[in-house]
Amino acid sequence: MITKETIRILYVDDDPDDFFLVSSLLKRITNTSYELESATSLEESIQKLDDNFDLFLVDYKLGKDTGLELIREIKSIRKHAPVIMLTGMGTGDIDREAFTLGASDYLVKGEFDAQTLDRTLRYAIRDAQLMESLASAAVKFRSIFELASDPFLLMDDEGKILEVNPAFLKKFGNKAYNSDTENSFFKDLLPEKFSRQELEDLFFNGEELYDMEALMTVDHGHTINSLISIVKQDGRTYQVLIKDLSAIKAKEEEELNLKKFSSTGRIARLLAHEVKNPLTTILLSADQLNLELPEHVRAESGDLIDVIRRNCDRINHLVTQLLESTRFTELDSKSHSINMLLDESLEHVKDRLEFKKITILKQYQTDICDIQVDGEKVKIALINLLVNAIEAMPEKTGKLILRTTIKNGQCRIEIKDNGEGIPKENVERLFEPFFTSKPTGSGLGLTNTQNIILSHGGSIRVKSDVGRGTSFLITFSLPS
Repeated sequence: MITKETIRILYVDDDPDDFFLVSSLLKRITNTSYELESATSLEESIQKLDDNFDLFLVDYKLGKDTGLELIREIKSIRKHAPVIMLTGMGTGDIDREAFTLGASDYLVKGEFDAQTLDRTLRYAIRDAQLMESLASAAVKFRSIFELASDPFLLMDDEGKILEVNPAFLKKFGNKAYNSDTENSFFKDLLPEKFSRQELEDLFFNGEELYDMEALMTVDHGHTINSLISIVKQDGRTYQVLIKDLSAIKAKEEEELNLKKFSSTGRIARLLAHEVKNPLTTILLSADQLNLELPEHVRAESGDLIDVIRRNCDRINHLVTQLLESTRFTELDSKSHSINMLLDESLEHVKDRLEFKKITILKQYQTDICDIQVDGEKVKIALINLLVNAIEAMPEKTGKLILRTTIKNGQCRIEIKDNGEGIPKENVERLFEPFFTSKPTGSGLGLTNTQNIILSHGGSIRVKSDVGRGTSFLITFSLPS
């Protein structure tokens, strides 16, 4: 046996005849059980609002008060409660005002039958449940929107940004979106032409976009690698989720650098073994020739034997340097202030800085904690980077920025210059042995620098824009 649903209704009317009429109509309805309770005044109705009624039937005239005042009270307690206004005549103004206050519908007394009343009540309850469900979903969406750690925004079908979450503002800044202006467009965050074209194609075709990799301009003019998904919310609104890939890319770069360094070390050891043995044979042979050749033959050959010796020594020295720069070094680790190590490294290049009249901007985190490192070796690495930065910058207008920070359990050092920058194809080869763009130099300075940092379990990355400068970022893990 199926139990009929029971719907509890509070009927508010100061006319008992009308209550009797509505009660009689409800009794004719067979598929739903209605339980009707009456109240004859505003005060009495307010006292009964906590009794968990499913629906409210409210007469417009309640003595000196009106049903509109009761609707306000009901909605202040239960925002989505279904309320139907009863009126003596259809004026138009009354129902508009009732709808404004949140009434679900209105009925004119004497102009509805049992079927109409049943349908109106059921539709009002259904709509109220739908509105409550939507409101609940909106709260959940708002919570996700506000608390999401990734940048999230809404935009229209012309790319105008309508709303953003706190993570977006933190990452992209107020210049990217200002609620007081109407000039914030998503395409302005995409510096690459093909990314903007892809966005325009999406709008033109009314499509959606998933996991598009693109550069995006963040606060202070920097760019990040990002993963963008754009999904339709309704006919003219799109949801945009932005995933910052910088950390992932940085991790991948660190792992790649470590693999390349290990691979280079293996090649260096193999090379040393294969080169040094025949090199020793050549040197011994040159010494033997020097002893056995007649004096007049040695005089006629000039200094050829010395040339052989010098070049063998040079090859031997280069191989030794390569081995030392690609072998994890032994460390004498002690507690050091990274700010002090950076200052001591600066002292070693002080003359170069003064000669080129370079401006130094220190942005040290003053409460930074000490780290366990081999101080002398770290200073060698820092001096190499400082010298490179100085050589890349112009005289008088050069600007060297030194920054130290603690972030995510890591001590970070940034050495940034406004020099000529490094072409992209060269950036990928910077730490390779013997690679150099300088007319003089062994090309092992940065290889040795990388060796020192990696030996400490740290990482070193480089960012560079041709014509704008280069930035080296070094990280060390903090003591646990």
